[in-house]
Formats: sequence, structure tokens, C-alpha cells
Amino acid sequence: MSWINKIFGTNKVEKIPTRKIDYIQISNDWNADPVSPEIELKVDGIHLIMDIYLNHFRFDKYQAGDKVKIRFKNCSEYSLNTCNDEGYFYGQYRTNHNELPWGEFYEIKSGLDKELPNPIEKIQTSNSDRKHFIFFFKDETFECLASDYYLDFYNEKVLDSCKTNYNVVLGDKEIGTSKLEKADASMGVAFGLIEFNGIETPYEFFKEYCLKNNIVINTDDPEYEFIDTQVISELKVFRQDGLEIKGVAGNAITGMKDEGYEISILGISYPFYEEEFPHHVEHYRNMYKSK
Repeated sequence: MSWINKIFGTNKVEKIPTRKIDYIQISNDWNADPVSPEIELKVDGIHLIMDIYLNHFRFDKYQAGDKVKIRFKNCSEYSLNTCNDEGYFYGQYRTNHNELPWGEFYEIKSGLDKELPNPIEKIQTSNSDRKHFIFFFKDETFECLASDYYLDFYNEKVLDSCKTNYNVVLGDKEIGTSKLEKADASMGVAFGLIEFNGIETPYEFFKEYCLKNNIVINTDDPEYEFIDTQVISELKVFRQDGLEIKGVAGNAITGMKDEGYEISILGISYPFYEEEFPHHVEHYRNMYKSK
């Protein structure tokens, strides 16, 4: 057959190189509700906030009503387009399932351009130094360019049950209030965001107090105004009737400027914990009920 090849030549089939997308999967032990995530988007200054329901069918640690709030810090633009799961598998997007598996939340490191599909909502004009995020939902696909992201998991029912405002006191100064809307009931921990009274820069306030009173600061990041402290003995929480909510391990502060600052009460004894925070205990017990 060599003479035929000499006359007609050979047509070699060139293998088309497969594009490699380098990514980090963020949704490793959680994901959006596979049927109805009920996506809510809100622009907060230069940040974008996404609120969605979680997949409590697949992940046992979540239950109906559990949500995650994703804050995309310093977001320049975003797209929530109509490419659904079927469209993605039929090749109607600028990438495909072999390059980027459908149904997860990713940070794209390289291999996928940052030209977001329409419709595009712009928050800022510059895209420089922005990370690329993409989240595949059943009926929509979300992309955005932002400096970073932060996750805040919560339960809608529990949040609605947190009606009490607790007074937060440092030394002899009432610095604000908290609903203590979050918890680890198994450890007797209650924590929540502080609504400050007249404190414009909480980061500087807590840092100055800790340095002055020899309180250990676990983490201090001036760029993001992030601080995480060890137990502060003079940091106390009181109910409106004056009863102090005490934890055997004490109280501490953690948080940053963009996310707010939380007070944690560590090791509240039972049965008082259940009496004071029945909604947190109920939510914890429901996590282990058979689905």
C-alpha cells in the first residue's frame, strides 16, 4: 500500500487538544437545593450578596430552611443567565461537563476567559485583580468577578425565632446588642453579630482594648480589619432583665469589617442552655432525625 500513499498522500487526523480548566471546588460538603434554591441577589455597595437554600436531601447535616449567604467581596460584575442543566450538557455554554463538571460552586484559576455571558450587571468598571467564580444551578448559571467570597450558613426558622436582644458589655461600657442567632448546641455555644452603639471602628476598638489589657489576639489582619481574640474576661452578655448569660469557658470576639463582628459565649451549661435557646436545641436535634 506504500505506492498508494506516495500518490495520494495520507490524511493524518490531528487530535484536537482538550482545554484544561484549573479550578477549586468550593461546594465540597454542601450545595444549593437541587430543585428550588430560590436565588436572591443584592448589591451592597461594592459587594454582591447571594442568598440560597441548601441541599438538605443529600447532606444530612442540613435540614429544610437551612440557607447560605455568600458575600462576594469587591465585585465588579456578575451574570445570572438562563443556561440550565440540560443546556449545559447539550453544549450550549462556553465550557462543558468534561472541562468543568456541572452542579457545583467553583473558583476558576485558569483556562476559562472572564468574558461573562449576557445579561451582565456591572457594579464597578475595573476587573483587574478579580477572582472568577461560577455556580451551576438547575435552571440558571451564575458567574461573577470579585476579590473574594465569604460563606455564612444559617437557618431561616431559627433566625426568625431570635427575637431577644441581649446587651453586650465590655468593662463598664455597654457596646451594643446581639440576638445570639447562631449556635453549636452540642457544645453549649451561642454566638451572634453585634449591633454596636456609637463604635465606628470595632476593629480598632477591640484591638486597642486587647493590647491595653494583655488579651491574646489569635489573628489580626489590618487590611480586612479582621480580629479573632482569646477569651476576654470583662466581656459579658446580659438578658434584658439583667440576668447574665454565662459560659464556663468565657466570651470572645471574632469578625471583620465587611462581615461584622460576633460575640461567642462558650460553654453555657445545661439545662439553662435549652431553656434560654430552645430554638437552637430544636434545630440541632432535627439535624439527626431520619429524613
